[in-house]
Amino acid sequence: MRKLTLQALTIFTGMLLLLIVQVQKTWALEYGGGIETTRWQVTGSVFSCQFEQELPEYGEGIFYHEAGEDIVFQLKTRKNLMKPGMASISITPAPWQPSRSSEHLGYAKLTTENPNLELDPERSNQFLHALLEGKQPVVTRRAYYDDGKFIKVHLSAIHFKEYYLKYLRCVDQLLPMNFEQVARNRIYFGGGKEELTLNDQALLNDVVFYVKNDPRVIAIYIDGHTDNIGRRYDNRQLSKRRAESVEKYFIDNGINPEMITLRFHGQRYPIATNKTAAGRAENRRVTIRLEQQEDLKIPAHLLFVP
Repeated sequence: MRKLTLQALTIFTGMLLLLIVQVQKTWALEYGGGIETTRWQVTGSVFSCQFEQELPEYGEGIFYHEAGEDIVFQLKTRKNLMKPGMASISITPAPWQPSRSSEHLGYAKLTTENPNLELDPERSNQFLHALLEGKQPVVTRRAYYDDGKFIKVHLSAIHFKEYYLKYLRCVDQLLPMNFEQVARNRIYFGGGKEELTLNDQALLNDVVFYVKNDPRVIAIYIDGHTDNIGRRYDNRQLSKRRAESVEKYFIDNGINPEMITLRFHGQRYPIATNKTAAGRAENRRVTIRLEQQEDLKIPAHLLFVP
C-alpha cells in the first residue's frame, strides 16, 4: 500500500511539473494601460484624425481616420517583440467582468515595419464598439525570440468615452475626400467633341474643392489627347482645345492660373487600341494630375482643436 502511495505521489508530481512547464511555455508578456496609466489623445486636421492610446513601454494603439475613408486600427511599436506573421485579434471582457466570454475576430498580418499591424475597417469599428462597452481589444502573437512565449497587447477602455466624443468632433470636420481620391482624373470626350458635360463638371468640382482646401497642392497638370481619326495636325489642335476647356473651368472657378501646366499631344500617346470604338473612346481624353508637397506645414486654421 505504501509502495502504491509512493508511486501515485511520483506520478502526481511528474504531472504537476509537466503542467508547470506547459504554463511557462504559454506565458504571455502583456502590455497595455491600467487605471493609473491609460492615456488617450485625439489629434488631427481636415485631412485626417488620430485617436490613440499610449501602450506603456511598448508603443501606441491608433485609430486612424483619413478624410474620405473609413477608420482603421494600427499598432505601432517602439521595439516590436512580436514575431512577424499572423497575429490573433480578439476582444476580451472588462477586467471587472472576467466571467464573460471573449470574442475571437480572426487573424491579421503583423510585420517588422511601422505600423506593425493594420486592421480592416470592419474589425477596427468592432474595436471601437468594444471599447464603448468597456471591453478590451487584444492583439496576441508569439515572441520573436521564443516560440514558447507570447506577447499580448490590449487597449484599455478607461476614459474612452470622454475622448471618443472628441474623436467624433474631429471626424465631423474632415474634408469629404482625400488627396489620393482626386490626385488623378480623366475626362472623356465624344468623337470630335471638346465640350464638358454636367458629369465632367461634377468631377472637376471635386478637384476644385480639394485644391482650394489643401495648401500643399502646388501644381495641376492638364494633358489633352485624341484618337487617331483625322489628320495629326487637326488632332493636336483638338487635344489643345479639350485641355483648354478643363483649364478654363478651373480658372473660372477660382483656381490660380499660375498653378496650371497645360499640354496637348494629339494622337501621340494612346492608352488603348485605336482599331476599336471602345479603344478610341478611351484615347479621347484629358488627364488631370495634382502635385502635392507633403512636407509643407499644415496651417493652424486647418488643424483640429480638441
